[in-house]
Amino acid sequence: MKPASRKPHRKTRTGCRTCKQRKIKCDEKRPSCTNCLKHSVACDFFLSPANLSPGSSVASPANSLPQYVSTPSGSVGTPASHAPGLPLPSFSRNLNLPSVRHEPVGLNMIDLELLHNFSVSTCLTLHNDPALKTLWKVNVPQLGISNDFVMRGILAVSALHMAHFLPEKREFYLSQAFNQHQSGLRTATSILPNVTEENCSALYVFSALTLFFSLAGPRDSDQLLGSAGDTGISDWLSLLQGAHSILTTALDALVKGPLGPMFEAGRRRDAMRENYALAFPPEQDPLQELRHFLNSSGVDERTFHTCHAAIEELRKSFAAIYKQGSQDREPSDIFIWLFRVHGEFLGLVRGHSQEALAIFGHFCVLLKLMDYRWWMEGSALQLLSKVYELLDEDHRLWIRWPIEEVGWVPSQEKHKVPAHNGAPFPYQGQ
Repeated sequence: MKPASRKPHRKTRTGCRTCKQRKIKCDEKRPSCTNCLKHSVACDFFLSPANLSPGSSVASPANSLPQYVSTPSGSVGTPASHAPGLPLPSFSRNLNLPSVRHEPVGLNMIDLELLHNFSVSTCLTLHNDPALKTLWKVNVPQLGISNDFVMRGILAVSALHMAHFLPEKREFYLSQAFNQHQSGLRTATSILPNVTEENCSALYVFSALTLFFSLAGPRDSDQLLGSAGDTGISDWLSLLQGAHSILTTALDALVKGPLGPMFEAGRRRDAMRENYALAFPPEQDPLQELRHFLNSSGVDERTFHTCHAAIEELRKSFAAIYKQGSQDREPSDIFIWLFRVHGEFLGLVRGHSQEALAIFGHFCVLLKLMDYRWWMEGSALQLLSKVYELLDEDHRLWIRWPIEEVGWVPSQEKHKVPAHNGAPFPYQGQ
């Protein structure tokens, strides 16, 4: 009996290099095949297998510039991206370039996609001020070109932006965001103890990008948030403390550097905030009850003064927001409170001081006003719920007003919060 002939297997010669190295079948989907998407690795589909030598490797995100290799002495090199058989451009014929193999260099299309998205979309969602939009569109990417960790922060935030609006590719972009940010964070952390005039702008903008990353990250995954804490509050507050230390160390250099327009705008809005606070009627102050609770709390004198100062700074922020329409508000009008309070207060929050946590709960009312921004969506409620969980039954009475103002309903398993008898804050819904 004649044995059955084996069905010939048609080999593909156009699959990606990653699948070929793993000896698995590539479905050749573009721009990334299914296998590479599944394993969250860069797909070098755009590299032609015919032009890849056995020892060549895929260009990495951090090193995708043209590579040059040696040839016998006396010969003139050509860029690796120059196709063999084509004449060199006239301007390059007389250049004394190192010699190269005639091989194309792969572009990391995922990184280019993320950078493009940041430049045309993400950067425009971070501020209302046209000058600051331009700063994030132009100055910040320029800092990224000369500082790898800043570029990785840019790509991480852009990836979260795309994950937010492309749910069908959410897991893929979340993995890109986490990998990029972790890589940038390692570099930034290593140089943070040595802040200089040369690196202060890059470190400061990376801390700002990290804040956006932390707020916009998935709130059901401590790993992707880069969070090791148990509160969901202390971890991103520590980021602000890092930014504050950079400010105190190199403020003059920051003002004179590429981020100068950001600090000039901040100076103007801070002065406006102080003026609004002076004209803020006491009857419109939503923190009166909070101040009364603190006065009768019996805390030690140092904690009292620290918390009292934090309430007064928060009152200024409420005054500024009350006087502005929603179209005039900037994120800096809200986050400035975290830069104005004493570092000791942030330490009290991170240490779960009941009084400090209750004050932070009132700050969540301001955060809720930024809920329309994709990177803030849901953060205020999440943080307020964390505050609620950490407070004892007596101090939960302190945050009755914030709970009602943001419209949050505590879980039925938790203690019910008594109704608040005070007047609602007048700017809500503006």
